Amino acid sequence: MVTTIIVNFFGADLTVGAVTSVLTDAPACKIVVVDNSECPVETERLKASLHGRAELLTNRKNLGFGAACNIGLSAADADYVMLLNPDARVLPGCIPTLASVLDEHPELGAVSPVQWWEPSGRWLLPPAWLPSGIGMWSLEQAWRQPRWAKRMSDAYRRLALRAWTERGRWVRQRALSGGAMMVRRTAALAAGGLFDPAYFMYYEDSDLCLRLKRSGFALGLAPGATALHEWHHSAAKVQMMEESKSTFLKQHFEGRGDWERRLMYCTAQPARPHPLDYVPLPHLPMGLDVPSHWQSGWLLEVSPSPLLIPAIGQLGEGPSAPLPAPLMARLGTGPLYLRLGPALAEAPDATLYVIENAAPND
Repeated sequence: MVTTIIVNFFGADLTVGAVTSVLTDAPACKIVVVDNSECPVETERLKASLHGRAELLTNRKNLGFGAACNIGLSAADADYVMLLNPDARVLPGCIPTLASVLDEHPELGAVSPVQWWEPSGRWLLPPAWLPSGIGMWSLEQAWRQPRWAKRMSDAYRRLALRAWTERGRWVRQRALSGGAMMVRRTAALAAGGLFDPAYFMYYEDSDLCLRLKRSGFALGLAPGATALHEWHHSAAKVQMMEESKSTFLKQHFEGRGDWERRLMYCTAQPARPHPLDYVPLPHLPMGLDVPSHWQSGWLLEVSPSPLLIPAIGQLGEGPSAPLPAPLMARLGTGPLYLRLGPALAEAPDATLYVIENAAPND
């Protein structure tokens, strides 16, 4: 009923870990591993480590994530396709829960689990934000006008808090992350196919989500399904993301509406390095003190983005909100931006902090 597709690129150990998590959760699940590494040694490592537990397809060159997933889809024969990054792990009950949600709700084209950033489940990865032309203009406005910055940042905080706290079988989402997503095969085909090979990496999931929505399908997050995705931020990813974003906007929004003219006018003005009001911190603390009136339930967000879009989130109770240095190192050495406030949709008195150099002290 479910086929899982995992794309490998010089990450055999990670890929084998992802395969193991799937088979532990759903022993009958078919798994297709597509190797983009262009390296016979890497391929042999995969063969030796997988021991036939997954079908291995090897590309002669690195075709990119989306094209590799499409090759995996051609080997899939199930109603549902689970897309899983090699650095992600499904947790017990994840795949059966996602499949049952799709069974019960034919209006859903795809559904994703709640994704934890680390094994304890304290830190949560942010929900996907579906880009649009007017959205890009709004973000550029936010970099230049504090009022817009607060409006956009608060809107994303509400979106994230809803995804992290709502219960039920599924929560409607604007977009889903391709790092852990179960797709209804017939919905993907109705929307023009799984991934557009024009996207080498990044934004292929945004493109799929937009096509699914335009084809009449909903997107959902299943709070009863969880996955671990130990994601790392790096400057090397930024250029590829920007190139893919440009492709996405040109394909779906170029010449539609007045946002391009507004964007050109907006970007002619200088951006602010710090568009929000932050309290400076000299170094990365072990934690933040929580005011007494928030201690029954608080939200701490951390991001390399001054707008905190997107942001990793921790929900907690008590007098201190911890900031483990090894985890923060995954977001780079700085600057880092933090926001601490009550775990409420509206938090006008939340406090924002900036750490210019977030490298942990020796």
